[in-house]
Amino acid sequence: MPHRSAYVCLDCRVSFKHTVDHSGQHGYRCPRCRRALILAGGAFEAPPRRDRDAWRVLSVLLHAGLDFRQACCGCGPGYRPRSLREVRERLAYARRTGTSAARALATP
Repeated sequence: MPHRSAYVCLDCRVSFKHTVDHSGQHGYRCPRCRRALILAGGAFEAPPRRDRDAWRVLSVLLHAGLDFRQACCGCGPGYRPRSLREVRERLAYARRTGTSAARALATP
């Protein structure tokens, strides 16, 4: 059975389950706006569409290269900030220390 994972459209604030395609051949698109969907991972749970701040946090995480894939031991994707305040703190830390944004965002 093929592995299915969540793909999101940040503009429409929706997620869909599709078969994972690491080759990039499928090019899944949002049925609403026709923009390319972003792979979020199997452990992703979409926030409510009306929660704009949660979707902004998600946008920062995905654009930094983080996703919500299961770890090999099945323990989840690890720490991810949940609020804009946490994101701002992590990004300030990254600028201050020279750490990459992705690493700072994934550090509790």
